[in-house]
Amino acid sequence: MRKLFFILMLMAFPSWASSPNILVSIKPLQLLINSLTEGQYQVDYLVSPNVSPHDYALRPSDVRALRQADLVIWVGEELEPFLSKPLSQSDSQQLKLLDIEGLELIKGEAEHEHHGDHHHELDPHIWLGPKQARDIARAVTKQLIAMQVKPQAELEQQLIRFNQKLDQLVSDMKQQLEPVKHQGYFVFHDGYSYFERYFALNRLGEFTINPQRRPGAKTLQHIRQQLAQGKAQCIFAEPQFNGALLETISQDSGAKISLLDPLGITVKNSANGYFDLLQQLANSYRDCLFVDGNQ
Repeated sequence: MRKLFFILMLMAFPSWASSPNILVSIKPLQLLINSLTEGQYQVDYLVSPNVSPHDYALRPSDVRALRQADLVIWVGEELEPFLSKPLSQSDSQQLKLLDIEGLELIKGEAEHEHHGDHHHELDPHIWLGPKQARDIARAVTKQLIAMQVKPQAELEQQLIRFNQKLDQLVSDMKQQLEPVKHQGYFVFHDGYSYFERYFALNRLGEFTINPQRRPGAKTLQHIRQQLAQGKAQCIFAEPQFNGALLETISQDSGAKISLLDPLGITVKNSANGYFDLLQQLANSYRDCLFVDGNQ
C-alpha cells in the first residue's frame, strides 16, 4: 500500500516540481523573478543586457533553450517580436506579461516603418514600474502555483514578502527623488515612462524613439534649443548604445551627462537583484539632477 501511495504521489507532481527550468527573455525579468522567489530557482535569460531586445535575432542555442524550458516568461511582441513564432510552435508553458489581466499600460510612440511618421503603441518597459512589478509578481506566483513547484501557501508568502520589500524601497526612493523631481532632463530613448510617472519626474523629451536609429535633425535642433535655454539639467545615455553624440551635445550645452541602465547590465543577479535595479535607477536620477539649492 505504501508503495502504491508513493507511485501515485509521483504521478501527481511533475518531475521538475522542485526545480523547474525557467527561461525569461531579458535580464530584468530574471532579477524580478529571483527577487520574488528569493533566489531559490535557476532562472536564465535569452538576450544579453549588452544588446537591445528590440532587434534581436534568435540563435540556434536560443531555440534549443526555448524547447527545453518548462516555463518561458516574456513581455510581448512589442518588445521581443523575435519570440512570437517560436513560442507559437513550442510546447513549453509560457507567460506573456502584456496579457496580464488588470496590468496598467502606458501608450508610447513608435516610428512608422515606411512613412517616418508616428503612431501610438504600448510601452513595453513594464518592469520599471513598481505598480506593474506587483502585477507581474502576482501573475508569476499564480503560474508557479499552477505548476505545483511548491505548496501554494509558501509561494503566497513569498509574494507577500516581495511586496513588503518593494513598498519599503518605493517609500525610500520617493524621499530620495523628491528634491529633484522638478529638474528637467533628456533621455536617450523613450523607455522610462513607468518609472518616471510613478515618481513624478520631469522628462523633457528623448533623443530617439527607436534606440537603433539615430536621432533626426529636427529632434536634435529642438533639444539643443532647450538645452541652450537652460531647461535641462542632465542628459541620460545608456550603456548599450554609442554615447558619442550625447557627449558632444553635453559639452556644447554644459548639461551633465550620466547613464541609465534599464536592463541591469551592472546589477548582480541575486535575491535582491530587482530591488537593486530600481535603486540604481533612482541613484542615477538623483545624482545627476541634484544641484546646489535643491530643497
